[in-house]
Amino acid sequence: MHPVLLGPIKSFGFLLAVSFAVGLWVAVRRGRARGVPPETIYDLTFVILISSLIGVRGFYVVTHLDKFVGQWGKIFAFSEGGLTLYGGIALALLAGWVFCRRRGLPYLEAADMMIPMVALGIGLTRFGCYLAGCCYGKPCDLPWAVHFPLDSPAVHQFGPVAVHPSQLYGAFGSLLVFGLLLLWERRSARPGETLGRFLLLYGIHRFLVDFSRYYEESQVMALGWSNNQWLSVGMVIVGVFLMANAVRKAAANHA
Repeated sequence: MHPVLLGPIKSFGFLLAVSFAVGLWVAVRRGRARGVPPETIYDLTFVILISSLIGVRGFYVVTHLDKFVGQWGKIFAFSEGGLTLYGGIALALLAGWVFCRRRGLPYLEAADMMIPMVALGIGLTRFGCYLAGCCYGKPCDLPWAVHFPLDSPAVHQFGPVAVHPSQLYGAFGSLLVFGLLLLWERRSARPGETLGRFLLLYGIHRFLVDFSRYYEESQVMALGWSNNQWLSVGMVIVGVFLMANAVRKAAANHA
C-alpha cells in the first residue's frame, strides 16, 4: 500500500490521469482508422472525463447519504475518497449520447470506438485502488492473500489479517476484458456489438469479483449481493440485448 506516490501526488490520482492519457492515445488511433478527426476524439474524451468524474462521485453520494448529512460540503472532497464506478459509466454513456446527437455522430459506432478504453482505464485505476488501500477484499487464507499496513482501511475493518486482493482481481480482469474486446472486434464489428460485449464481459467480471470484496451492510441487498452486483446483472442483460440487436439489424439489412 502506497497511497502517496511522490510529494503531493496520490497514487490513485496519478494512475487515473495515466489511464485517461493512454486511453486518449488509443482512442485517437482508433478514430483515425474510422475516419474520425482527432479533434472530435479530444472533445468526446473531455466530455467522458468530466461526466465520469461527476458520475462516480454522485453515485457514491446518493448511495451513502448518511455520511454527508450536515456535512454537504464534503460532497466535493474528492481527496477523501468515495467513488462508485458504475455511476461514472452510466453518466459517461449518457453524456456521450448527448454529444453524438449534437455533433451528428452515430452513437453506437462512437460508443464502440471508445468503450474499450473504459475497460483499459478501469484496469489501470484499479492498481491505484490497490496502492491506496481502498476497495479491499474480505479476509481469506488463499496463497495469494495480502496483508495491508496497520493504518490501512482493511486493517481498521478486520484487524491485521490477510484479505483478498480484490483490487488486483479487478485490474487484471478489466485488462483481460480490454484485450478480448479488441480481439472479438476483429471477427465482427457490427454497430453496437463492442459496446454490448463490454457490458456483458465487464458485468460478469464485476459480478464475480464482488463476491471477494468487502461492502458495508447498507450496500448489501437481496440474496446477499451488493448493489454493484445487481447493477452488473442489469449490464449483462443490456449487453446481450445490444449484441442480439446488432445481429438482427445486420440480418435485416442483408435480407
